Amino acid sequence: MPDSSVIDVSGKTPPPDGAAPPGAEDNAERARIAKLREAALLRAEEADREAAAAQEEIDAALARLQAAKERAAAQPSGDEDGQDDEADAGDFHLHEALLQQEASVLLNLHAQAVAVQNIRSLVPLVLDINSTFYGHWKQSFLDVLGKYSLERHVPSDDVAPASPSWVRMNCVVRTWLLGAISDDLADTVSERGASARAIWLAIESQFLGNRTTCALYADQEFRAFSQGDLSVIDYCRRFKRMAEDLRDLGQPITEYTLVLSIIRGLNERFSAIGLHLRRTTPLPKFIQVRDDLRLEELTMAKAPPAAALAALSGGGSGTSGGGSGGSTPSPKPAQQQQQSKPAHQQQQTPSSGSGGGFQQRGKRGGKRYNKGSDNASSYGGSQGASGGSTP
Repeated sequence: MPDSSVIDVSGKTPPPDGAAPPGAEDNAERARIAKLREAALLRAEEADREAAAAQEEIDAALARLQAAKERAAAQPSGDEDGQDDEADAGDFHLHEALLQQEASVLLNLHAQAVAVQNIRSLVPLVLDINSTFYGHWKQSFLDVLGKYSLERHVPSDDVAPASPSWVRMNCVVRTWLLGAISDDLADTVSERGASARAIWLAIESQFLGNRTTCALYADQEFRAFSQGDLSVIDYCRRFKRMAEDLRDLGQPITEYTLVLSIIRGLNERFSAIGLHLRRTTPLPKFIQVRDDLRLEELTMAKAPPAAALAALSGGGSGTSGGGSGGSTPSPKPAQQQQQSKPAHQQQQTPSSGSGGGFQQRGKRGGKRYNKGSDNASSYGGSQGASGGSTP
């Protein structure tokens, strides 16, 4: 009977009898992973020791061979058969040491391959049924196989089911293949008990089965592609990818054709540099064309817009006019000037072609005013004939 007087101050309900405490499963999983990691590290250390021992044997064999050559050079030419025997023995030991080193290195690489937990850390591209980057995925996967010396499990038909090492590494490559593709594609290409080579061929048939039809559509897309609103980097990358897809389909595109297609598809903003590139002899390489287009794009981005240039040009013309003595505003028509004047000034304004107001003053003031009225009349008449009065 548990002592009821003992109070659990933590506030947590103790687990029932026979139940595992919380977090026990996680701890067990971590312990299992740690044991696997330790085992892999032990195997790697053992392979390193074997490689070091093999290297020591190679060094010893090379030393023996060098000593034999020195003795042969020091002895007078007499016993040629004995010298040949010593040379053959030295070559045999050297070859044997090289084989041992290669075997040790191979064991070490295979131990590292077994320790890989996630193939997507080495092949970041996940292949799907509708993917268009099969060529990139294939090259990345082959690079990983070459890194761990496992290429004979996929590109070649070499099968050694009697070798436990070959069977073990074939399982590793098959696991990698199924982990580097999507679930839908894995259901399509995988079969129970299929080898890594069979899965590889099924994936290749999935993407290259209808090679002629795919090449026809890919070539049509390549010929009709244009830049539109794409940047120079995206535009050139799309063209390069389409060229690589055609190469994987058995229809390689030369660099000359690629460069001409890029120049052809440029939008109107790059018409000037496109004309310059077409006239260049010989035609520049793809990388140079991409760099030139990128430089032109950066230059256009830094240049002021057309509206600002137009405003600057208009302001400059006004400034130049002012420097030559100031710009004279265009005179208003006589009618508008007359309407813009106050009412009392409009009443006193003489009418065109007559000296009305001055004539009345001349009548009241005598001959002097009449003379002024005649001058004013002639002045008003001349202004009326020219089309308006000047205030």
